[in-house]
Amino acid sequence: MSLPVKNENYKEVNYWNERYGNEESYEWCKDFASFKNLFNSAAPNRNDRILVIGCGNSNLSLDLYNDGYKYITNIDYSSVVVEKMRLKEGHLMKFLEMDMRDLNFDPNSFDIVVEKGTLDVLFTSEKSVWELSPETEVDLGRTLSSIQSVLSPGGRFISITFAEPYFRKQQYAKQWSTIQVNSFGDFFHYYFYVCK
Repeated sequence: MSLPVKNENYKEVNYWNERYGNEESYEWCKDFASFKNLFNSAAPNRNDRILVIGCGNSNLSLDLYNDGYKYITNIDYSSVVVEKMRLKEGHLMKFLEMDMRDLNFDPNSFDIVVEKGTLDVLFTSEKSVWELSPETEVDLGRTLSSIQSVLSPGGRFISITFAEPYFRKQQYAKQWSTIQVNSFGDFFHYYFYVCK
């Protein structure tokens, strides 16, 4: 894994294209087994249509497929990783090159939208966790609005992240009225948000 020179580089597609060209797999926020029970509880219907945003080269989508979820679409804005994942798992599910800030799907296309560490990228250039820059506010707002627009009635947005509830919950509350939060992890805690 090649680390960026600056945290802000995590927001640049060129960084990801270069990294994915040399990296086979990486898991942000632990692997599926670490939060499988939480996911199954939030998405008990294996026929749900699932969108994974910022899929990267994670095994999450394959783990979901192997757990019985068969209708999975993955997006990432790195053309390199999308092509690699199509070759690797394209016979099982869809992989599309797309920016999470502008999801190009019809309304009500998905029952579940899931992100694992993807939204955290938007915060990498922030100087303070207490106040977001206008750029991050816009990018996050566009992303959450875009996610909301593709969810079916009763659909859920699942966010798996490092971000503590005090900071992230207020952002999600701008789009969703019900937000459930659980934590997982042994020494370092991660958060599992279900927004509906």
